[in-house]
Amino acid sequence: MPKAWSEREKEFIKKTLLSEGKTLFEKYGLHKTTVDEIVNAAQISKGSFYIFYQSKEELYFDVLDSVEQELREKIFENLFKPELDRRDSFKSFLLQMVEILTTMPIYEQMNAANYELLLRKLPEETLQNHMNRDQENLAKYFVDWMDKGWMRKVDPDALNGLLLALIQFVMHREEFGENFEATKELWIEAISYYLITDDQE
Repeated sequence: MPKAWSEREKEFIKKTLLSEGKTLFEKYGLHKTTVDEIVNAAQISKGSFYIFYQSKEELYFDVLDSVEQELREKIFENLFKPELDRRDSFKSFLLQMVEILTTMPIYEQMNAANYELLLRKLPEETLQNHMNRDQENLAKYFVDWMDKGWMRKVDPDALNGLLLALIQFVMHREEFGENFEATKELWIEAISYYLITDDQE
């Protein structure tokens, strides 16, 4: 790291890369956005970019991660409120996930091809750390419900895999064409009735 950069400057550059990268990725998508465009927007050299990130894919993943962290609390804070029917609450949670993936610009253009590209380009450690954080977050919110008998007791890793499969399904939505909406509704209904116990139980 250049000695001329203070910790504050490094933090500023990182935030700028995330902000400008998000803007470009939302506008042009992962494939069409170039590192040259990113460094021009961030007003740093190309060499400086590679001090922070090995590739534009790593920056893209960091942007996704920062957006996910912002949204996570918003989604979960409205989940499983005592005055709401548990199954309806859980279905609403899943529908919010799908809505975010299909309407937010940064997620909307995330299709199967882009996802496969990220898997190829990103370091294994980066992907594993992200999965571990996702599992920890699921455990934080759902294990308590399992202990109370409000949710079927399942392996948290399997639950994480189930939700990941739903995300994969959304990424492949173009392949389902007109059947996507009906399939989505059926999938969410089936997951909710399997996992969440009836309020009267």
